[in-house]
Amino acid sequence: MSRSNEGLAAVAPRRSLCQRLRPIPDPGCCLRVPKEIVHDPDPATYDPQQQLAAGFAPTFNSPDINTVTVWPLRPIDNLTATVRNLSAEASANQTRVDLSWSPWGIGMPRSAIASSFVDLARAGFAGSEKALSWPLPPALLAAQRYGIFVTLIHPYDTDPNNNRGEQTVDGFQTSAGRSRTFVVPVRNPSGTAQTISLSAGPAPVAPWVSIVPATFTLGSGAQTNVMVSIDVPSAIPPSPPGTLISAAVDVLATIGGAYLGGVTFLILFDA
Repeated sequence: MSRSNEGLAAVAPRRSLCQRLRPIPDPGCCLRVPKEIVHDPDPATYDPQQQLAAGFAPTFNSPDINTVTVWPLRPIDNLTATVRNLSAEASANQTRVDLSWSPWGIGMPRSAIASSFVDLARAGFAGSEKALSWPLPPALLAAQRYGIFVTLIHPYDTDPNNNRGEQTVDGFQTSAGRSRTFVVPVRNPSGTAQTISLSAGPAPVAPWVSIVPATFTLGSGAQTNVMVSIDVPSAIPPSPPGTLISAAVDVLATIGGAYLGGVTFLILFDA
């Protein structure tokens, strides 16, 4: 055997041993990335269901949605919704934003308005929060009062529990009287008979509110009217000039103990 061949013979066993010890990649598998370096986005908006689950009293006048102007309370020409990415580690490109509406009330049927896509940078960077706008559909202008619902969708969303925003509002000025009764349609959207319960908040204004009936049972798809009466105490002084909203009454509905929805009544103490 030549020196050259002897050298190859000496090296060959060592290579073979290394090859035997080294894991052989499966050609049918993708390269696995360690979990600790995979980062997902978190597109979010104010979500009353998340607020309720966290033990907070939700409002149905979302701070991230604009549907009306005051006073008098009336529809605006362009509906707007603000969405943000809460992840500081991953951008939320191509987040889908679905917009829908329902007639005034709670649990009412919803109709799609539009879908848009938005690119959101990582939290803490420019572009991590953006406002989207859509023209007010003629049906909403004719209705005057309605509910607006925003749903965020992303395939890698790390927290899908902060993706559902809504705004369903009405209201009054105390210059037209400190007592007001509103008729609120409430519908059971489920496939079975359910008990629905309504409550008012937040705590400081709850004593001003009477809901009749506050608890009732509805069959699948059935609907009834609930009377919500608000009586602002005479001891409450008028708000300073320039105030737009002095207080808000949030009426929450649960169905079978689970979240259903709600409405918010805006109040201006102007007399």
